[in-house]
Amino acid sequence: MTAIASRAVPGYRKGRRPTSIVRLAAILLALLAAPVANAICPRAVMFDLGDTLVQSGAGGLFFVKPGAQQMLDRLAGDGLQLGVITNVPAGFTRPMLDALLAEPEFLDQFDVVVLSSLAPAPKPNPLIYQHAHSLLPMPVAITDTAFVGETLAEIANSVVAPTSGARATGMIGVHLSLGSPSPLADHTIAPDQLLEFAELVATLCTVFTDGFESAAGPKLAAN
Repeated sequence: MTAIASRAVPGYRKGRRPTSIVRLAAILLALLAAPVANAICPRAVMFDLGDTLVQSGAGGLFFVKPGAQQMLDRLAGDGLQLGVITNVPAGFTRPMLDALLAEPEFLDQFDVVVLSSLAPAPKPNPLIYQHAHSLLPMPVAITDTAFVGETLAEIANSVVAPTSGARATGMIGVHLSLGSPSPLADHTIAPDQLLEFAELVATLCTVFTDGFESAAGPKLAAN
């Protein structure tokens, strides 16, 4: 049922000063050392569902993965819009999906929940990512939207000019993997360290200006 689905250092928000020049240097060095240069600040995030946010458990149900809710709480608190894009069998409905979740209310916190059965095409067809993006309540550029999942094919099929997967639409691709970072993804996070993604976003959305005292993040107006 995995078909239900799929560089991180802490930053700081406006009003919070870095504790030391050493900490500031660590943040900058981590970004410079990252293997992929996409340092865009995401303002919306789309997630795969199965094996990304939930995992199979007792009774044939899917349970929220450890760290997933904490990650979502932090992202929502930082003002990001959140969505789910999941591949399901033809004819599948939202009530049918809810019935597979141990906590069906988990999906209620998302601004967008897209089932492939109700979309123009399944992942990794770019149409489903574009469709989900078009449903966001607050318009943001698709290039300011990230997709997070454990299936690399749903992120991209080519490093340059991909024709399928989220990156084919211009989205930022975040791969959940314990392996070496793939050049097909912009960022790689361990699947059991989901909170690191929220820390990555905080770092990417930090812009040092005026003596390193202010930050432009998701809560602020787009540049």
